[in-house]
Amino acid sequence: MIYIVHYHFLTWRLRRSRALPSLTDPNDIPDATLDLETTFKRGLEASVLTPTQETRLIHHQQKFSRSHTFYRPHETETHHAFSIKILLLVVVLLDLHSCFQIALGSITWSWSYHTRPQWLTATVLALSLTCNITGGIWINVGDKRSRKKDVLERMFRQELTGEAIQRVKKARERAEMGAARPYSGT
Repeated sequence: MIYIVHYHFLTWRLRRSRALPSLTDPNDIPDATLDLETTFKRGLEASVLTPTQETRLIHHQQKFSRSHTFYRPHETETHHAFSIKILLLVVVLLDLHSCFQIALGSITWSWSYHTRPQWLTATVLALSLTCNITGGIWINVGDKRSRKKDVLERMFRQELTGEAIQRVKKARERAEMGAARPYSGT
């Protein structure tokens, strides 16, 4: 995550220093796979990272998105890129949760339950759970912000329309089959 955040902030800073226009989606860094002429001809945004930095960024984005399923580094058909600031907050909260879990395990295993104060265990456990729940809430917030609501609604409507068309076709086929078969009486 450190590489991802570093290269995002580096991209924003380099774009400001070179007086380039700001990105359409500041969370979606453009790929350097296209050359500059093609990029400008198509009206796309140019990458400001070196090829080495770009390959490192892509590598770490892929690794991070495999281990953290909520993270989408690039815009998809249904979602915008996940917010980098929310990503930073979520990872810090989840890391704090892990630290509190380590502390809780250390306290539990190193201190006899006869003499260990209950408030210590309860406090560390409460802090751990609070960090974990807060991280989950922020993941939900980031997911809702990155959704393309109009696209999802359109896809849902198309799905419903497709189902309705299939039902009408089946009903017509049944009606035709019923009219074609004569009544046998038995």
